[in-house]
Amino acid sequence: MKTILTDRPLFEDGIKDIVVKKIELGELNKFDGDTSIIAVVGSRAMAINCANMNLPALKLFQLTSAGFDGVPTENFAQKGVVVANAGTVYSVPIAETVVFGILQMAKKLRKNPNNRRFKLTRGYKEISELQDKKVLIMGAGNIGTAIASRLASFDMIIEGYDLYCKEKPEYTKILRTKEELLKNLKLYDYIVSTLPDNKETNGFINKELFTEMKNTAVIINVGRKAVFNNDDFYNALKGRKIGGAVLDMFEKIPNPITNKFRRLRNTIILPGVAAISQEVGPRLKTYIENNIFALVENREISNVINGVK
Repeated sequence: MKTILTDRPLFEDGIKDIVVKKIELGELNKFDGDTSIIAVVGSRAMAINCANMNLPALKLFQLTSAGFDGVPTENFAQKGVVVANAGTVYSVPIAETVVFGILQMAKKLRKNPNNRRFKLTRGYKEISELQDKKVLIMGAGNIGTAIASRLASFDMIIEGYDLYCKEKPEYTKILRTKEELLKNLKLYDYIVSTLPDNKETNGFINKELFTEMKNTAVIINVGRKAVFNNDDFYNALKGRKIGGAVLDMFEKIPNPITNKFRRLRNTIILPGVAAISQEVGPRLKTYIENNIFALVENREISNVINGVK
C-alpha cells in the first residue's frame, strides 16, 4: 500500500489504494527507510529533515509555503524527487496587505489628528493620492505580480526588479541588475519587497540602496526580513533618510514588543499576517490535493521548484 505523510488534514473521503497519515514534524524520522511513502506534505523544516532520510519510493515533497529558502532542493533532485511550493496560494492576502499598507501611508492614517482628538478638524494637508505614483516591486514572481495587478487599479506606474523572471505585462519594465537598480531608485515613491532570503539577497537592501532612494520613499516588506541590513534600515528610518515603512516580516514571529522598529513614528508594524486569511486554508488544501492527484495519475505537477519532472 502506498502512503502519503502530511502535516495537515487531507482527503477526508480517502484516496484509492493510498494511506494518508497525518504527522507532526517530530514524527517524520520514524518513517526513515519506509518503502511505501510516495509523497510528503509539510513545512520547510520538514523538507530539510526529509532531504536526509532514506525514502526509496518518495516522488514528491509538497511544501505548504510559497517560500523555499533553506530547503535543500538539489538533494531532492539528486534522488529524483519533485519539490513543489504553494505557488499562488498566498498571493491574494499578501497583495491585499500591500495595498492596505500603501493606503495607510498615503492617507496618513496614523497621523490623522481626528484619530487622536475629540474635536473634528479639517486642517489636515498631508494626504496624498496613489495615481501616477511610481512603485518598484522587488521580486516580480507570483506574489509580486499579484501586487502589481492590484496597484494598477489605482493608475500607479509599476516597475519590477528581478534577476530571473520573464517580462510580464503587469510591469512597465523589469530591472535586471544591481547597477540598473541603483540608477533608478530615486524615481520610486513606494518600494515593495517580496524577496526571499538566499545568498544573493541576504542583507541586499542596505545603506548603499537607502542613500539612492527619495527621502519620501516608503518601503513595504512582505518578503524575508533578512533581505534588509537591519542596522542600515533602522538608521535610514530614524534619520528620515527615507519616508517610512510598513513591515510585516521579522526574524521572530510573533514580533517581540521590544523590537526597536516599533518605536519609529514613521513605521507601521503588522503582526506577520500578510499571508493569512480565512480563504487560504481551503485554497491550500485544494491545491495540495490536486498536486497529489497529478502525482498518482502521472500528470504534470504544478509549481515544481527543483527542475525534476
